[in-house]
Amino acid sequence: MVSAKNLIQFMKAFELLSRPGGISVKELQLELDLSRRSIYRLFTSMEELGYPLVDRPLNGKTKSWGLMEDYVTSRPSGRVPRLSLDTSETMILYQILSRQTPLYESGMKRTISSLRNRLEQFYIENSGKEKVEQFRNIFLSMPGQYKHLKGKEKIYETLLEAALNKRVCLGVYRSFRQQENKEILFSVLCFFEWNYGIYCFIKRQEDDEVRTMAVERFISAKLTEFPSPEVKDFYPEDLLENAWALTINDPLDVKIHFSSAAAPYIREREWNRSQKISLQMDGSLILTLRTSGRRDIKSWVQSFGKDAVLLEPDDLKKEIEKELEDQLISYREST
Repeated sequence: MVSAKNLIQFMKAFELLSRPGGISVKELQLELDLSRRSIYRLFTSMEELGYPLVDRPLNGKTKSWGLMEDYVTSRPSGRVPRLSLDTSETMILYQILSRQTPLYESGMKRTISSLRNRLEQFYIENSGKEKVEQFRNIFLSMPGQYKHLKGKEKIYETLLEAALNKRVCLGVYRSFRQQENKEILFSVLCFFEWNYGIYCFIKRQEDDEVRTMAVERFISAKLTEFPSPEVKDFYPEDLLENAWALTINDPLDVKIHFSSAAAPYIREREWNRSQKISLQMDGSLILTLRTSGRRDIKSWVQSFGKDAVLLEPDDLKKEIEKELEDQLISYREST
């Protein structure tokens, strides 16, 4: 599915390539913050979508890239591509426009609203105002249990700057597990959104460990003069894919029995790439997978109540049994 980031990047590239005289690859790299290889991949994608790119000599060694002049339509709001979107593409674009983000209820609300208005103009130019109204009537933007980022805007901007400019950051972070504030020296590797919150991967200077951090739990953050050390063999997509929630570097093999009532819900999703499902004669099933995050798996299993029983690993099963016994005592004592 098209992401909002990719769409915005594509639109910005179109604007740059629509300039009279075009633009060099080096200038595109700086404007879009992409590698030379990524720029050429972008060129390939644009040509596959039917955008007529041309290159012209700029000086002895450099080429200027741009779109054919008669392909670009000038408008008061800027230059936009002539696109013909089908129903699926229109739906995807509308979902991007209507989707809420954790930043919306922060001080960045005005910036997000402005960006949405610009995207909607792009949408109207290509699909028509009537189509916008049709999708507005059939799609709802549901409010979520977003984590509060109000008052954290400056911290978020500092973390972004640290990642973009590859600078080491000094910050204070609230650890809920240890119930204390910790001062850490770290490099920001990348950001991602998960479960209505914004998180970042960082690499701590003290032990070179990669960790996931919730942006709203930073109490302070400031840039240092030190450049971030180069990070090798960092594949965030793989880390998140293998983790059950956000816990990385905590691997475990899991086997869970789900009742016949819960089995249809389990079968309709791919929970983990390594998962295997064994159907039972009574309609129940056994799910086995390799993931990361003991606490996360435990919470997930317990959320099914009597319809899920953890079979393996044995030590985590006993941990759940002990918690259920203690919980039963608490309930009995409260009556």
